[in-house]
Amino acid sequence: MIKSHKLLRNLILTTMNIIFISGYMFSQTINPPGDLEAEPEEFQYIKVKWDDNSNNEDGFYIERSLSPDTTVAWETIGQTFANSEQFLDYWVTNQVTYYYRAYAYAGNIRSPYSNIAFTVAQIDTGIIPRAPSDLLVDEITETSVSISWQDNSYNESGFIIARRQLGEIVFRYIDTVAADVLTYQEVGLTPDNTYFYKLCSYNAFGVSDFTNTVSARTKKNTSVINNISEIPDGFFVSENYPNPFNPVTKIKFGLLERSFVSLEIFNIMGKKMETLIDQDLSAGTYEIVWNAAGFASGVYFYRINVMVNNRKTEFSRYNKMILNK
Repeated sequence: MIKSHKLLRNLILTTMNIIFISGYMFSQTINPPGDLEAEPEEFQYIKVKWDDNSNNEDGFYIERSLSPDTTVAWETIGQTFANSEQFLDYWVTNQVTYYYRAYAYAGNIRSPYSNIAFTVAQIDTGIIPRAPSDLLVDEITETSVSISWQDNSYNESGFIIARRQLGEIVFRYIDTVAADVLTYQEVGLTPDNTYFYKLCSYNAFGVSDFTNTVSARTKKNTSVINNISEIPDGFFVSENYPNPFNPVTKIKFGLLERSFVSLEIFNIMGKKMETLIDQDLSAGTYEIVWNAAGFASGVYFYRINVMVNNRKTEFSRYNKMILNK
């Protein structure tokens, strides 16, 4: 009898587990949006709309392509909240055919795709600025990326820079620049990280399509700061040693009191190549190691600027060094 009770209990527990697992799996299933449509509106944008067929989504992602081929890359161009049933795509070019699809998501769970819809953009090119083009990465350091582009419009108010990191799904706006400005530098980035950039032009009537997307990986942190601790008699910086060098050299400097230190590397044309230090340091003597393995042979300069208590520059020096590979 006891054995029968145990068998019955195990059967009930197993059944409950199956029901629980099945229910959990069911609760995590998200229905795809349906009846996706796309149509131009007001000579300014394309309206993408769909039927919300689920009741447990966190929102929707909208993807776009210039081809209906699902084996090529589709770009995620937007995100909407739960229960939404439309997205307005302003980033289009007149007379270009765009293809759209969407899916619902909840946390890390996503639905299958909707059907694919397409339409031809109808934009008033007399008032909407044309898209910039030929986006390029010009310079990469440990903590910054510089980009440049071609201006194809005469009536923009400026440009909007968008960026996403590796692992992020959608781009986000990070900054704007004025009309006719054709370069941008983002600073304060993380070393050895990948970033993606694109941009569009804008004015009071709307925005253009985006440029091509470029990627840039910031350089690894090649500098190592060693605090020797001894307090010097005054501010100083020594010539790097060895000099010439290949590819590693050391720069020694001293701080009489707590200071904000900037130590930068320039090429012979005066173009900044890398920032080694940009931070507050306590009083003491320091030695920084610069690994120039990623740089070409030639003459370089390092400049140190020292500020105390956010006052004017207390100490500043240029020194020349030679990388001889």
